[in-house]
Amino acid sequence: MKARLLVGVSIIHALGVAAPALAQADSALQSQAAVVSGETIVVTARQSVDTSAETIKEQSTGIVDSITSEQIEKTVDLTLPEVLDRVVGVSSDGFYGSSEPGYVSLRGFDSRYNSMDIDGNPIWFSSQNNRGAQIGMFPSAIIKESSVYKTVTPGLDANSIGGHISMRTLRAFDGGAQPHLKGGYRIGFPERRSTVNGGPSSQIYGAGKFTFGADNQYGFVFGFNRQRTADSDDFGSIGGYTQVVGPDGMLHDQVNSNVFTDSAYDKTVRNTAVFAKLETRVEDKLYAFISGNLFNEQRNMYLQRSGPFISNTGGRTVTQTGPGQANFTNGQGQVREYDYDMQRKAKVLGFGIDYRVTEKGSLSIRGNYTDYSNDTLTRNIGNGFRLSNVNGFYDINGNVPIIRVADPATYNDPSRWIYSNSATGTYNRTQPLRDDVYTLGAVLNYNNQASAEGLGASGGVNWVRLDRSFDQDYTYHSLKSGVTLNLAQVTPAGSTMFNNRAAINNYDAFWTFMTDPAKVNITADESATADYVLREDVLAAHGAVYYALDRLKLVASLRYEHTNAVTDTSQLVSGVIEPQHRSKRYGNLLPGVHVSYDATSRLKLRAAFTKTLGRPDFADFAPGTTTTFDSNGVALIRGSNADIGPRVSTNYDASIEYYLDNGLLAVAVFQKDLKDEIFSQRTEIFDSAGMLEEIRTVPLNTGSAKVRGIELTASKRKLDFLPAPFDKFGISANYTFLDGRWDVVFTDGSTRAVGGLRNQPKWLANVQLSYDAGPLDVNINYRARGRTFTGSFGTDTTGDIWIRPYDRIDAQVALQVNKWLGLTFDAKNITNSYYIQSTGTEDSLYNSVGEGRSYWVGARLKY
Repeated sequence: MKARLLVGVSIIHALGVAAPALAQADSALQSQAAVVSGETIVVTARQSVDTSAETIKEQSTGIVDSITSEQIEKTVDLTLPEVLDRVVGVSSDGFYGSSEPGYVSLRGFDSRYNSMDIDGNPIWFSSQNNRGAQIGMFPSAIIKESSVYKTVTPGLDANSIGGHISMRTLRAFDGGAQPHLKGGYRIGFPERRSTVNGGPSSQIYGAGKFTFGADNQYGFVFGFNRQRTADSDDFGSIGGYTQVVGPDGMLHDQVNSNVFTDSAYDKTVRNTAVFAKLETRVEDKLYAFISGNLFNEQRNMYLQRSGPFISNTGGRTVTQTGPGQANFTNGQGQVREYDYDMQRKAKVLGFGIDYRVTEKGSLSIRGNYTDYSNDTLTRNIGNGFRLSNVNGFYDINGNVPIIRVADPATYNDPSRWIYSNSATGTYNRTQPLRDDVYTLGAVLNYNNQASAEGLGASGGVNWVRLDRSFDQDYTYHSLKSGVTLNLAQVTPAGSTMFNNRAAINNYDAFWTFMTDPAKVNITADESATADYVLREDVLAAHGAVYYALDRLKLVASLRYEHTNAVTDTSQLVSGVIEPQHRSKRYGNLLPGVHVSYDATSRLKLRAAFTKTLGRPDFADFAPGTTTTFDSNGVALIRGSNADIGPRVSTNYDASIEYYLDNGLLAVAVFQKDLKDEIFSQRTEIFDSAGMLEEIRTVPLNTGSAKVRGIELTASKRKLDFLPAPFDKFGISANYTFLDGRWDVVFTDGSTRAVGGLRNQPKWLANVQLSYDAGPLDVNINYRARGRTFTGSFGTDTTGDIWIRPYDRIDAQVALQVNKWLGLTFDAKNITNSYYIQSTGTEDSLYNSVGEGRSYWVGARLKY
């Protein structure tokens, strides 16, 4: 029977990009409900509201790992990236260089290589530069479950080299006709509070479902979340190093740039999420729904940096006194700040119909529309405020740099810090982005339902249209002749630079001064070559043949995707702006094979071969170009490349899964061979006479990459084989090893191999220890990762930037007061861990952010 649960419903719902993971996730999970209810062709409900991660994994067509709301409630996590960070093979990546997770990487491939949906609606919440979904705007409280598909079936978006993320909310008919309600409130107290926007952090949320009608044939689902976080990262950075022989006669990394310390990355985020679904069903004949989702996030981020510029040139000296320590003279104190004001909003409307058309066949249709906006205002004070002749001592051995100045009285006086004027250094940059996304898909299935045996088939088509507009504008601010400005004029009264405190503020007073036309020159730049309007259509057709025996399942599939991208932008030719219209078409044929075999009732073996792609980043093909001419009349062209194609990956996967009572033991191995990776490269073009006429420096498909890995999972929710009271303990652990190679290409065409992809860790690990003794539930979560490559590389290893190994501990204590009410206490980052980037020959500190500890207390209700 287990073999028969692998295929049917996953294709009933699969509609490619239009409804990818709702298809796969619902298919596998609802097959359990189908067995109980007798539904075999159109599944309309699950047996239970809660479905375990093991059930999701066991009954999926491909290799998948999941986390459910039951597990999420036992963590301290507030957002989807934090939640997914606990799934094997998944690592979260910081948003805009802060400690806050904003994206995730799957099996070493960052968000640009992956796809996502929520309740079957594709998520495009990207920036103007790349396709990576900014999933930090999804709160954890609205998640019913989130699944990561490591092998893609023919109905899924092919832009899934690392994998596909499916987020599912509650469904009306799950668990029967009885209503289901839950909600909660909690308040948080970070150790490092926001100095710009005070007050505690908080979250309120709720979700529910009910059915109605004479036969309970209608259902309604709703949910909401409102949360606010206000905190600040401890921040430190060093701009660069040179390698100099120290007093021990050995070569050491010596500071040769800015050293920022006693600095902060101040963050305030306000997030609102609302979702609703209206559903109807006729058992085993019809399921239909309409849905609506609203996500609205406002984010204010202030990177407040202060410290001296240190160098051994230009009359300055640096004298090493020990490992990572030195005295310096004639440094230049600098206060530099920039901040982001972001407004991201998405409205997603969707519908779906599953209809039984024959005894063994069904037709499924999905469609949706997404209205997404991402507006960013960046304010940069440019060269900032300067203080000359700073002498002192530095120590770069800790989590952040330490500076001790020789003359603190002068350093601490903000009136001594003078604004450094420049024509274009200080600016306001606005970047409004608008996306309209339309999807429509249909799939016809025959004899591939959960109980089918013998031959079956499916065929489908789906279409996705992206209409995007991006506009970038600058206003530059510089002091008029004779006007001066010092730091004391724009900081709170009484502020001093002791521990750089005067530099940690919102800079509103500075911008009030810099927008006074009597004192300031203000110029505008419309950045015409950065602006673009894009229409991208992806039309896909896919088919699959199924063969099912009692224990064996085989799916052989083929998917063809045709992509047509048309852009309108501008080119700058010898200083003259001209319109630029470009288009590009390409097609990709993507085969796949999935095999699963139930060796025993508990042991499942899987193998898969798939081909996937990663469409080029928007920044690589959508903006315009700039053309100048050298003294010989040779055209020098820089910018994007409309003729660039997608990256293509060939993927090999296998897994062994042993299912315990309330637990799992699993091993998965994989290899991904990526070709046509994209790097900017110089190309010389000659005329028929052999004369050089053009030099282009544009993105090309000239690179490659390879990732091998192994994933280990062991979980047992209750150690019931132990004597009391130890039988109340539970454990869940996973480990991922990643061996990556990125063959990068430099502008001149030379290459080198880097030992990792963008944001790829060497290894990942998670351990959760729980103790559930009736009303008391205690959970301790440990997560760790190995050395991680950031994606920034130099001509040799001394210029590469890595993130040092990182680990942290979180904990939650929950007390169930009665049937409906529970109380919670959460402690985040108990270990006070830092994310530390490093570089140079000695893995020396480059960038560091520490979020500090935070504590949350709350109450939750369930009915």
